[in-house]
Amino acid sequence: MKKLLPLLVLFVLIQIAPVFSQTLNDFISATRGDTLVVKTQDEMSGAANSLYQVIRLDSINVPAGRVYLLKAGGTYPVQNNPNGYANRTTVIMGSDPTPLVNNKSAVNAPPLICGNVGATGTNMAGLGSSGNLIVRNCALTPTANDGSENWLFTGTSTANQRIEFDNCLFEHTRWVMVGAFNANCSYFLRNCYFVNLNGQPCRRNGGVYDGFATLDTFLVENTTHVMSQGMMYKWRNYTANRIIVNHNTFVNNAGIQFMDLGTQVNVSYTNNMFVNSNVQPYPGIKTIDDGEQDLDWQPMGLVNVYPDSALEAKKTPRKFLVEGNNLWWDTGLLNAADTCNTLKVDGKTGWQSQMILMNTRTKSMFDNNTKYPYLTEGKQYNEKPTFTDPKDLFTAQLVALKKFAIATVDTGSTAVLPDWRLVYKGAGNYVYYDWPIPVNLAYSNATLMEGATGKYPIGDLNWFPTQKTAWLAQRTAEYTAIQSALDNGKTTIATAVENVSAVPVQFQLDQNYPNPFNPSTTISFSLAKSANTTLKVFNVLGREVATLVNGYTTAGLHDVHFDAAQFASGVYFYTLTSGNFTQTKKMVLVK
Repeated sequence: MKKLLPLLVLFVLIQIAPVFSQTLNDFISATRGDTLVVKTQDEMSGAANSLYQVIRLDSINVPAGRVYLLKAGGTYPVQNNPNGYANRTTVIMGSDPTPLVNNKSAVNAPPLICGNVGATGTNMAGLGSSGNLIVRNCALTPTANDGSENWLFTGTSTANQRIEFDNCLFEHTRWVMVGAFNANCSYFLRNCYFVNLNGQPCRRNGGVYDGFATLDTFLVENTTHVMSQGMMYKWRNYTANRIIVNHNTFVNNAGIQFMDLGTQVNVSYTNNMFVNSNVQPYPGIKTIDDGEQDLDWQPMGLVNVYPDSALEAKKTPRKFLVEGNNLWWDTGLLNAADTCNTLKVDGKTGWQSQMILMNTRTKSMFDNNTKYPYLTEGKQYNEKPTFTDPKDLFTAQLVALKKFAIATVDTGSTAVLPDWRLVYKGAGNYVYYDWPIPVNLAYSNATLMEGATGKYPIGDLNWFPTQKTAWLAQRTAEYTAIQSALDNGKTTIATAVENVSAVPVQFQLDQNYPNPFNPSTTISFSLAKSANTTLKVFNVLGREVATLVNGYTTAGLHDVHFDAAQFASGVYFYTLTSGNFTQTKKMVLVK
């Protein structure tokens, strides 16, 4: 998949026709309905910026279903960062939807969006997000091939945005990949692979997300994280309507996985694999990680809750479900805090391990069912996964991880976690990624293979293609069970695991997913008994615009696809009627 990325593109910039006189057709190789196929760097005779120019020039009479298609194995360096439009969703898609960790084809590698070194300087790449942004089947790195790195890959610019990454490979960042700067935005990360989140000499930097505003929804699902140095997901003290972390794998990550100051109200961490996470010790003093530490200066485990007086005064229920996770640390890491105390790093001897599920305060809150009935700790596991092919993650890379974790507790440290590369090593290969993905993190542990909700494997299910296919068929039912457990202070594995796929005991109409949507969404409902059933869509004037179900429908769970490509943006209502049961919900189409 590797292409030669030129160090200079001066010859492109001094063409007879200036670049801004070129038309959209100069940067696309084909038009397929509403889809524009963007030229690769090779097809641009070595020039960068085809993706930027296509998005910039495609601004008039753009169809609602516009997709910018990138070619498998192609390289798309940007000299200017592409920025979407506030009034529509920008959709960028690689041509091969094969799950990354299952794709072994050299020619079908995901297209690479990266920075570029040119006559006007070095651009470290990134995607703007004036409107909603969807990226699928791509490799993304906010870096240029001279080793320059950006602080993040994308971030919000207005409130209520939706950002979605699906089946994308991310590598390198000085800070995080995604930043939140505006209120009530939603983020969906599915089927992604994060590796080598490093670059800035800072113990806190090198992760996926950092936020400075309230959230609507944050979903992380079937995603793998390998070899990172900083805090992975920084929730801070900005509350979210819903945080869902389900079926993910974390391996060899030095920093805190979830930097949570303890004020979240609606969170579930379920069915995840944590291996050698939260390695960096903590001294329990205010001058270390100021503003990014536990409010009592306790070690921060994977789960952190604080008795927030403002929330309790408003009688806001604190809901947190943690279950079905496997937590395992190599014994060679367990003395990291002792080593820091022996060395008296920063003149301190109070270093404590953060390789824990939760600290003592959080544990006491979870155990207080009278005051906190919805803080629920279900079944957890502690077993070394027998990964099929972990390469040197448990040998040489474990040594590098521990060395970095101990070195950077010193506030004066300038250490950076070394790149973990098996193929494309060296500075000249900086923007390229190992392909195919060199490890296989499937495992054979009998307990873990059936340890998650519904008796599915724990962790990212993309490593188990057969089980993932079955899981997708009951995905809606699983999330219904998780939400019900969260709302009732129960667990799925202890009480509902055998019934996740069973016939529901009540009628129920679920919120459509995704919402807001463009242009399609899924509506799920359950019927306690078979009956004549209708599912209809109405506009704000009450006029029926679509009938999705009309006829005798069997008891059980049902998913219905609604394609609104022909409808205008706005609020719509959908109504389920079955026998004597009727329920209506609202959804929002944003184009």
